[in-house]
Amino acid sequence: MHTHTGKHGDLPYKRVILLALDGLGLYAKKLRDAGELSTFKKFWENGTNSFQARAQLPSNSAENWGSILHGVVPKKHGLTNDIVNSGRAYDETNGFESVFKILEKKFGKEQQVKLASFAAWAPVNTGIIELSVPMYRYAPDTNESKPIQWWLWFKHRCLNNSTYDGYVVKNACDYIKKENSDVKLLSIHLVDVDETGHGHGWGGKYYNKQLRKMDARINQILKAIDEAGWTEDSLVIMTTDHGGINKGHGGESKEEVSVFLSVLGSNIQKNGIIEGNVTNMDTAAIILKALGVEAPEWFDAKLPNGIF
Repeated sequence: MHTHTGKHGDLPYKRVILLALDGLGLYAKKLRDAGELSTFKKFWENGTNSFQARAQLPSNSAENWGSILHGVVPKKHGLTNDIVNSGRAYDETNGFESVFKILEKKFGKEQQVKLASFAAWAPVNTGIIELSVPMYRYAPDTNESKPIQWWLWFKHRCLNNSTYDGYVVKNACDYIKKENSDVKLLSIHLVDVDETGHGHGWGGKYYNKQLRKMDARINQILKAIDEAGWTEDSLVIMTTDHGGINKGHGGESKEEVSVFLSVLGSNIQKNGIIEGNVTNMDTAAIILKALGVEAPEWFDAKLPNGIF
């Protein structure tokens, strides 16, 4: 995906694509700095980035994706891995709406706007985004046939070989090519890197091999965005929920809480630096600003300086 200058980049953008990359911390940056990961390299060179961003605590997936999508700290949205993995739906009485619900309330009735989430970790769709939001949701564990679901589970749990991302990327790219231009927010969540960290350790040979696979898959997504003619009027955001150390995460070490937040689109400064204190939760504020929607007063997410 290449960048442009000119009036096409004026706010609001027509759509936002969120690349929600699970378990990366700053390990992708380390591998990029070592001369690998050509897609990450191009994205970061053409975009504006923070490599000083912080994850939410505890540095687990539900707490962080909950904050990234709802714009509030974990104690407010109340999500934990145990809760979302149990199949419990998000509590819509707590008043802290996700960006999907905020956008649906703003645009849905007037414009029949489309929202979509492709998630390698199904609880993103079933426990973090409100079930009341009318949108397209895909996850291998819910949309594929039972034999495929079983095979994915067996490879993941018994062989320590997570292979969910390929299904997500194929279906997301098909969606991009078919759904034309009326998608307002499209989230694509990938998980194989995180699961490889749990199975083989963060930063090791198998983990880095999985990062190389992710690099190629992100290239597929960006190519589909180009082919769909979305480059001029889209903002692409790339972030991660946490890093890891040894075979786990959840603590406060720099390996676990150091993350990145990057944006790419027309009129986004190349090799730009996002200044000041940044958290991955600020993604929610960027999404709404990019789409011309005012952030609610209760947001903890802040719009970082120097993006637009």
